[in-house]
Amino acid sequence: MLIAVGLNQKGATVADRERLSVRAEEMANVIQGYAALGGVDGIVLLSTCYRIEVYAATRCPAAAGVALRRALSERAGAEIPFFELHGDDALRHMLRVACSLESAVLGEPQILGQVKEAHARALEAGVAGRELNAALHRVFEVAKRVRTDTAIGRAGVSWGNAAATLAEKVLGTVNDRRVLVLGAGEMARLSAQHLREQGCDVVVVNRTLAHAEALAAEVGGTARPMDALEDELLRADVVVSAAPAVPPAFAPAALAGTMKARRRRDLVMVDLAVPRAIPAEAGALDGVWLCDVDDLARLTERALADRTLAVADAERIIEEELARFRRDQAERKAAPIIQAMRQHAAAIAREEVDRTVKRLGADPEIERRLDAMANAVVSKLLHAPSTRLRRAGVDGVGGEQLMAAAVEIFGLPVDGAPPLAR
Repeated sequence: MLIAVGLNQKGATVADRERLSVRAEEMANVIQGYAALGGVDGIVLLSTCYRIEVYAATRCPAAAGVALRRALSERAGAEIPFFELHGDDALRHMLRVACSLESAVLGEPQILGQVKEAHARALEAGVAGRELNAALHRVFEVAKRVRTDTAIGRAGVSWGNAAATLAEKVLGTVNDRRVLVLGAGEMARLSAQHLREQGCDVVVVNRTLAHAEALAAEVGGTARPMDALEDELLRADVVVSAAPAVPPAFAPAALAGTMKARRRRDLVMVDLAVPRAIPAEAGALDGVWLCDVDDLARLTERALADRTLAVADAERIIEEELARFRRDQAERKAAPIIQAMRQHAAAIAREEVDRTVKRLGADPEIERRLDAMANAVVSKLLHAPSTRLRRAGVDGVGGEQLMAAAVEIFGLPVDGAPPLAR
């Protein structure tokens, strides 16, 4: 059975995620240690800015879940409320993560690559295991289908996304553009993260330089002190202001001087603060393209509508693929039992045909016809039980009981068959 244990941005703080974050150079040692825990048959660890999640295959989900939560708590040095999912719920979560339905920015494309990288590291460390490896290959196929068949990749809705959309309308592209982010809070972080992922060169300016440095390190940008703001305004293509105070450099007169020095080269200014930090008069300056949160809300209305449809389409595909995965798993589990059952019946039929041919002294043509009749009887008798076994639920008690009963009733020599409950 598959299980998923961990935490993400929906239920854990940045501080909690920092405690559990796993660096690339230590990943092999960490996952090998987790793979050695009792009941774990295969393991993959996904560690990103927004989530630390362990996906595992196990024969004893309860024991494996307890062991993994304990190991994660020890790494964190504190008791943290991890989520834990089993069976279909775990696989559904893995699918939703890979399809970016669980991302802070819906539709962001990076998460699928991060899941693939986590899988590759588990393979390199020799801890992925056959069942988890097969499940993740299916996850990747589904994520590709969701990207191809839905608008999920175009449905990202965030302040950063809206700012990038506005900048693209003005500048043509945001790739390789210099973005000045003023502030280091959550709004600034989400915007900086998204714009950096779009290929922007992000510069973070904040009154407290240490906070700017922390955010810049997180998103792969550059930190500058507040007294460098005027210089950075000369170089920036986009300004995202997420700080409530109005810096002197944003005063219309000062900004007019900056635009003159820039030779009125276009400057997109996005004001995320309430109350606003960039005076409305600044938007009247030549070359300045100013928008506030209300403007951004209007930009995202269509994206929100697209998102609703895209999420519904993606979730429909995920449920379809979950049902198909269950059927495939059930058939794989039932296949050796069906094969043994048919071989057992065919051997009995062959013995009876040989006995009859010997007793009657039948010629080869009669023997051929008797053999064909015997095989037809075997096929018809076993058709219904074979079909029922294929449909047996993988984790359902009824399916396990049915397969176990077939093994015991027919006396089949099937390795790994489920035991019959008594």
